[in-house]
Amino acid sequence: MKRVHTFSLLGASALLLTSVGLAMSDDGKEKVAVASLPTSVTMEEAIKTATTQFPGKVLEAELESEDGKVIYEVEIVNAAGEIREFEIDAQSGKVLSSELEDQDTHEKGASHKDSGKS
Repeated sequence: MKRVHTFSLLGASALLLTSVGLAMSDDGKEKVAVASLPTSVTMEEAIKTATTQFPGKVLEAELESEDGKVIYEVEIVNAAGEIREFEIDAQSGKVLSSELEDQDTHEKGASHKDSGKS
């Protein structure tokens, strides 16, 4: 009986570790895929472009592929607590869009676009 219990525990542990490993490998593949996207502009340059237009603290900056384009998304909060998200073309360095986020909806993970699109 003790032997069956031990094998059950070992089997459950192996299954759990395999599941975690598979989840991590998918996430790892996605990160590698994004990291290998072609860019002419560095993340530091994209952040500088965004903070020049909207001075503040960078909350988040990431490289993404969106609608077939490689872009940087840079999210900044200014001294007044306003949060603005920029989408910057990773090839040209041009600002594709600029979106002021509502603090309440930002906390819920949503945003609305303002008329200040660049």
